[in-house]
Amino acid sequence: MSDRISIKKQIATYLEECVALDGVSGCMIVSRTGALMGEKIDQGVSALSFAAMSATILGSAEAAAGLMHFSRPASVFVELDDGGIIILGAGKAALIAVIINKSADIQSLKRDLAVITNKIGEK
Repeated sequence: MSDRISIKKQIATYLEECVALDGVSGCMIVSRTGALMGEKIDQGVSALSFAAMSATILGSAEAAAGLMHFSRPASVFVELDDGGIIILGAGKAALIAVIINKSADIQSLKRDLAVITNKIGEK
């Protein structure tokens, strides 16, 4: 039971680190199969649906890269008029999906998020 509590605390810490980054308006950690592990997003968003879609987007990008004999993508960016979504792998079992606002510095944000995803991937 204490391992489960410890994992929940670690996930909460990673989410706090993520939403503290400039330009981030929401974040979730998801299993690669689409199960929601933790989230910090607006109440109006269906977290379960968004988690499943995020896993599908990253999985599809990885499959497409494989078909083309490319290496796995480090991230997928969905560009929107008023912001965007960045999805990054976080080890073999998880990913992180980040909702960003229009003012976000995407390259800087990707570097900062890579630090978080590396920590998640180590667990």
